[in-house]
Amino acid sequence: MLVVFTALTAVMTYPQVFHLRDRVHDDGDPLLNAWALAWVAHQLPRAPAHLFDANIFYPERRTLAYSEALLVPAVFAAPLRWLGVGPVLVYNIVFLSGFIVSGAGTALLVRTLTRSDAAGFIAGLVFAFLPYRIDHFPHLQLQQTQCLPFAMWAFHRLMQTGRVRDGVLFGAFTAGQILSCIYYGLFLIPYMMVVCGAMLIAERRVATSRLVALVVAAAIVLAAVAPVGIAYLGARKVVGERGRQEVVDGSATWRNYLAPAEANALYGGVFARFMQAERRLFPGFVAIALAAIALFPDSPRKHENHENTKRRHDGYQTRFAYALGLVLAFEVSLGFNGYVYPALYDYFLPFRALRIPARMGLFVGFSVAVLAGYGLARVASRIESHRVRRVVIVAAALAMLAEYASKPIELTSIRTSAPEVYADIVRDRGDGPTTTLFEFPASSGDDPTYLYYSTFHWQNLVNGYSGFFPPSYVRLMDAIGEFPDDVSLAAIRARGARYLVVHGERLRGDRYETLIPQLDKRSDLAIVARRPWFDRGKHSEISAYRLLY
Repeated sequence: MLVVFTALTAVMTYPQVFHLRDRVHDDGDPLLNAWALAWVAHQLPRAPAHLFDANIFYPERRTLAYSEALLVPAVFAAPLRWLGVGPVLVYNIVFLSGFIVSGAGTALLVRTLTRSDAAGFIAGLVFAFLPYRIDHFPHLQLQQTQCLPFAMWAFHRLMQTGRVRDGVLFGAFTAGQILSCIYYGLFLIPYMMVVCGAMLIAERRVATSRLVALVVAAAIVLAAVAPVGIAYLGARKVVGERGRQEVVDGSATWRNYLAPAEANALYGGVFARFMQAERRLFPGFVAIALAAIALFPDSPRKHENHENTKRRHDGYQTRFAYALGLVLAFEVSLGFNGYVYPALYDYFLPFRALRIPARMGLFVGFSVAVLAGYGLARVASRIESHRVRRVVIVAAALAMLAEYASKPIELTSIRTSAPEVYADIVRDRGDGPTTTLFEFPASSGDDPTYLYYSTFHWQNLVNGYSGFFPPSYVRLMDAIGEFPDDVSLAAIRARGARYLVVHGERLRGDRYETLIPQLDKRSDLAIVARRPWFDRGKHSEISAYRLLY
C-alpha cells in the first residue's frame, strides 16, 4: 500500500515531487516549519533539555512552543539532517509522508475492520486526498496525521485481545499524533472519548485485561505529552491566548462542507460561493454516498451462522461509533457557531490556544473515510460477479480521485544555500559563543526567510515568525519605525543584538541605496561584510555590521 499511495501522492500533489529540493508552496509558513524540523535535529543531540529554547525572538525562552513544534516528524526526519540533507528536501519528504502514511494507515485500519482490501484502499483514498489537505498545502503541521489511523487500529486490536502490548501501541500512536500536531492532538481527545467510549460502552462489561491495557496506554500518553504541555503552558504566560473574536472568525458553518480547495479541478469554480479562508471542508460526494450506505442497518442473511452474526453485530457497533465521532467532529468544527466548542474554550484551558475550530473538519473526513470503506465493502458483498465487483470498485476509486484532483499547485523557488554574509559574521565572531543577529527589514513577510537562513548558521535571531508573537517583539517593531535613528538602534541593542544584517534584496525601490550611507556614517556600527545576493527576482547586496557598545 505504501508504494501505491506514494505513486498517487506524486500525482495528486503535482508538481511537488519534481521540486523536492528547492520549492515549497510559499515563503511563509513552509519556511517556518522547515526551520522547526531543522531546529529539533540541531538541538536534540546538543542540549535536549533546552529543546524549546529555540534561536528565534531572542532573548525570549520556549520560543519553539509559540507554534507547532512538530516533534515526532522532526525526530523521524532528524537522521536526514544529520546526513547533510537540505532543510527544504527534509521538509518536502515529511510533507508528502503525511499523504502517503495517512492513506496507507487508514487502509490498514479499514481492511482490518472489514476484511476487505478494496474497502481499505477506498478509505485510504478518502483520508489521504481530502480537498482539505490541498487547501492546507502551505501548512505542514496539518498534514501530520500519520499516527491517527494507527492509533485507532491499535485500539481495535486492544479491544479484541486485551493484551498490554496492544495498549502500548495504542498509547504510543496516540502520543505520536499529539506530538505531531498539537491542534489535532487536542481535537483527538474529545474524538476518542466519543468513538472509543462508544465501543467500550457497547461491550457492557470490560474485561480486566482491557482495563489494564487502557491504563498502560494512558500512562504512556501522559508521560510523553506532559513535558511538552509544560513548555506550551510556559509559553502561554508570555504570548497569551486566542481571543473569542479570533475563534469566531475561524469557526465553520454547514456551508463550508460544500467548499473544496480553490485549486480543485472539478468543483473549484462551481462551489466558489461556499469558500472561506481556512474553512474549505468538502469531503467528496462519492465518499459521503458510501458513508451513508454504511449506516443503513444490516439485514441478516439466510442460514447465517453464529460467527457471521457476531461479526455483523460488531461491525454495526463500530460503524455507529464512527458515526458518533463524525457528528461530534462536525459540531466541534462549528466553533462558536455550535454548542460544544464554547464549553471547551471556557473550561479546558489548552483549547484557548486554538484559532480555527474548523480544522476539526479533518476528523469529519477521517470518520467519513472509515464509513466509506464500510460502505464499499457492503456494496461489494452484494455483487456476486467478480468482474462487476471489480468494475464497481475501480469506478468508485476513479470517481473519488476525479473529485479530489487539483490543478497543478503553484510553488515558490527557495535558495538551497544561505548568503555568504552569515559565514563572514561567524568568522568575525571568532571563538566566542553563539552571537545574536537582528535582520532588516523585519516583518512577517521577511522573517520566515531569516529563520530558514539560520538553519545554515544557527546564530540567535532577534527576529522571529510563529503562530504567536511575544509582546517584546511587537514593541520592537513599533520602536524601529524610523530606522536607522537612535531610538531604533537602542531598541535593537536592548534585545542583545551584536550584529545588524541589512538585506538589500528585500527592500523596495532605492531604500537600500539611501539607507547604507546613513549606517556607514554611524560611529556605533562597524562594517563586517558586504556581499552580492539575488533573491525575489532582484539583484542587490547584503550588508552586515557589528554593533559597538
